Amino acid sequence: METAAFLKAFLGLFAMMNPIGNTGIFISMTGDLSARFKARAALKVTIVVLIILVGAVFGGTAILNTFGISLPAFQLAGGLIVLGIGFKMLKGGENEAHTTSEGSRKISAIKSDESKETAVNNSLIVPLSMPILGGPGSITTVVTVAAAYPGLSGQIGAAAGTAALTVTMGICFALSGLLQRFITPHAQQIILRFMGMLLIAIAADMMLTGFEQSLGGGVKQIVPEIVEEVDRIRQPGQSGDPTTVAN
Repeated sequence: METAAFLKAFLGLFAMMNPIGNTGIFISMTGDLSARFKARAALKVTIVVLIILVGAVFGGTAILNTFGISLPAFQLAGGLIVLGIGFKMLKGGENEAHTTSEGSRKISAIKSDESKETAVNNSLIVPLSMPILGGPGSITTVVTVAAAYPGLSGQIGAAAGTAALTVTMGICFALSGLLQRFITPHAQQIILRFMGMLLIAIAADMMLTGFEQSLGGGVKQIVPEIVEEVDRIRQPGQSGDPTTVAN
């Protein structure tokens, strides 16, 4: 297992999914429901998000190869997406890539629903698991990490990091009743901005790596062509070597 892949997947998703901050969303959805129900809901969300992201880890590289997308190009594009999300979070705004108007409406409607448990159950997969948690930013992060560490050991490392972070998130959700007193709106804003700064750093690393690999690949392709061209130009003059001149 690639330790570097594990750490990059875990830290990247920690900033992107923000398990502590998103516990506030889980609290707003479940409210004063029983701890047993919250534990079941947390387990359901954890399993769904795990399936989505681990599937992206093992299937993402194949999808890139199918469409003929190079890793450097995907790293640059993914870095731009993550960079935009990071700047939005740094300013204290919501992650728009992981929210939809319909999803926000469903979450806000839970508070006034007569059967709250039913309403919460209907919102656990959509929009909470997807796209709020397992959205485009999270998928881009794990696919980029898996593609950067090709081979089974790299994929296992990325999948293990993904699983570790997802389980951590599930524990936060299950213990939301205890964490509720600490996760105030002010604390959520602090966490959100810090995660935004971390995401910007991760995006910069993704983009720089993609640029370096793209530039390196271009140099490797261009330099041999230049050498061949120089040799071709010099060949006609080889007849004028010292022996030829002496004759």
